Amino acid sequence: MKITKELHIEAEPHMAVYAGSQCYTQAAGTELIESIRLEARNPKPAPNTFGYYTPESYQRLSEDNGRTWRLIGQRYHEVDPSRPGEFEFPPGFFRDPDNGAIIKFILKMENRPEWNHPESFSDAGTYGRSQRLFYGISHDHARTWGPLKQVIAGGSEFNAEHWGPGLFYGRNGGQYSVEPVLKLDDGTILHAIVVNLFDGHRYQSGFLRGHWTADNSDLQWDFSNYIRMEANQSSQGCCEPAPALMNDGRIFMSLRCCGDRETKKFPSLKYWVISADGGLTFSAPQPLAFDDGTPVWSPSSMAKIWRASVNGRFYWIGNILDQPTYSAYPRYPLCIAELIPEQGVLIRKSVTVIDTKPPECREERRRYTNFGMYEDRQTSELVLTLPVQPRTDWADFTADCYRYRIAVQ
Repeated sequence: MKITKELHIEAEPHMAVYAGSQCYTQAAGTELIESIRLEARNPKPAPNTFGYYTPESYQRLSEDNGRTWRLIGQRYHEVDPSRPGEFEFPPGFFRDPDNGAIIKFILKMENRPEWNHPESFSDAGTYGRSQRLFYGISHDHARTWGPLKQVIAGGSEFNAEHWGPGLFYGRNGGQYSVEPVLKLDDGTILHAIVVNLFDGHRYQSGFLRGHWTADNSDLQWDFSNYIRMEANQSSQGCCEPAPALMNDGRIFMSLRCCGDRETKKFPSLKYWVISADGGLTFSAPQPLAFDDGTPVWSPSSMAKIWRASVNGRFYWIGNILDQPTYSAYPRYPLCIAELIPEQGVLIRKSVTVIDTKPPECREERRRYTNFGMYEDRQTSELVLTLPVQPRTDWADFTADCYRYRIAVQ
C-alpha cells in the first residue's frame, strides 16, 4: 500500500478548511465537483448554541481531475451565527450511473433558541428540532439545477411538517450521513441518514430510499426502519452510518457509537449491521472486531468504507487506537484496513496508518477525521481530503486541508 500527502487548500488564519462530497459529473472523463466548507469559532456563542459555524461555503469544478479548480455557483455566507435564521449545510452529490442525473443533498436547519434541548450531546446537534432534508436534481452535469425540494415520505400522512416516520418539524430532525450513496439493482437509491427523535434513545440511523419517477424528472422517497442502540452499547445512540454494497446484494453498515464517558462501564466502539432486504430493515448491531477476535478500539468519530475497483476488496477508513477510549478522542492515528463485511471484521495485519500526530505536536486533541473520499478515475487510488485540525492549537483554530492518495494492489 502506497500513501502520499499534499496540501489541498491552505487555510486563512483562524479558519479550518473542509473539502468533500467529490463527484464525477459525467460517465467518463475527468470533470469533478466538490464542496468546500470554511469553519470558524462562533465569536459569541449563547448557551446551547454552536461553538463553531460556517462563515463561507461553495462548490468548485475541476476539468482536469483535481489539478486545477474554478468556482461553480454562488458562495454561501453565514454572517452572524448567533442570529435567528435558517442555515444550509454544504451539499453532497451523487451521479446516477443509469440516467446521468446528479442529485445534490442539502441539510437545512434553523437557529431557534427556544428549540434547544440538553439531549444534544454536542453543539453539532443544537438545531436538532429543525433539521430537514432537501434535494435538487441536475440533468446537465451540475451546470444548472431544478428547484430545491424537501424530502417527504410517500403516503397521505406525510407532509412538510410530518415529513418522515417519527419526524416532525419543530420537534425533532434528521441529517444526511456520509458517502457513498448506493444504487441497488432494482433502481433504489440509498442515502444513509441519522435521526434524533428526542424520544430518549439519542441518535438512530437508517436509510433514506429514493425511487425515480417514470420520466426521471423527480424522486419519490421512503424510509427504512431506524437502528437503535441499547443503553449498554452506546451512550449517544448511533450516528454517521457508513454503508457498503456487498457482492450478494446485502448492505453492510458501520456505525459510530460513543462509550460511557462518565462511569467508563463500556468503551467507544464501531458497531455494524447488515440489511438483506434493500435497506429496509437491519440485523442486530454487533461490535466491529479484528479477524483474531479482539476489539477494534476506536473513538466516537467518523469512518467510511471504500470498495477498490482494482481488486474488489472492501477497506474501512477511520481512527484505530491501541487501547480503549470512552469518548470522541483521541482521533489519531487515521488508519485503513481491509474489511470482510460478511463477518464484520477487519484484517489485523492489513491495518496501515494513513497519518497521525507527530511527536512534536503538543495538541492532544488534534484530529484526523471528517474526510471527503472518492476513487480517482485515472489512477484508481483512494483520495481523502481532510483538515489536519488544528495546525497548532485550538485557540488559533487554523487547519489546512490536505489530500491523501492511497494505492492498493
